[in-house]
Amino acid sequence: MSATGRQLHIDGFGVTQDFASNLGTGRCVAVSTRVVFLWDPQPMISRLLAVTFASCSIGLLFSCSRQATDPPRAVTVSACADTIAGAHRLAANSGLRFDVPEDRFRVKTGLRDMPPERLYVVTSIGPAEAKLVVSPDPGDFRDLEVAYPTFSQHVGERIMRDSEGRSFGTDRWGYLQSGERWRYVKFSTGDRVGYEPLPPRQADLLDQIVSSVCFSRDENLKK
Repeated sequence: MSATGRQLHIDGFGVTQDFASNLGTGRCVAVSTRVVFLWDPQPMISRLLAVTFASCSIGLLFSCSRQATDPPRAVTVSACADTIAGAHRLAANSGLRFDVPEDRFRVKTGLRDMPPERLYVVTSIGPAEAKLVVSPDPGDFRDLEVAYPTFSQHVGERIMRDSEGRSFGTDRWGYLQSGERWRYVKFSTGDRVGYEPLPPRQADLLDQIVSSVCFSRDENLKK
């Protein structure tokens, strides 16, 4: 606090007092008192509001977005039910089956000259193309075997099981620093399913096909 003439300075405020002296009584009477800001509070208030709004927006974004470590839906292999209407059922080489919704995906079948002969490429319909490969040949998944796990920010792996709890292969996935997710599933039958890094929402669509896996009651699984 400091006093200069008739103006008092208290921290960030200026307090000005005008006095009228009554020489006869020796009393000093305050005629007026006013408080004057020595700085303009408006810019600081605006900055505080902006920072608060930004903090709330970022918090809301992270609270609503999927964390970049969340695993895809787990797979349980069981006997196939009846074919779903509007779905194309893929027949893998070993006896496994996958249901592909025809209104959301296109299916291309590839045949090789030497075993294993058959593979499938499932592609989503729409501008944001997502591709799933179903094949017993590890050569079709070279990047998913080594490259993507090496450069991923997070990698997870778990054992798949059948409906009776027996081990049925491995399910591996990972997230790149960009937030894109890849997945590589190896069944104990020798069949493999995988997709390269995709935004989580597109990856979720392909996960529905992976989760539809079942084995045919009419065939013996090649395990």
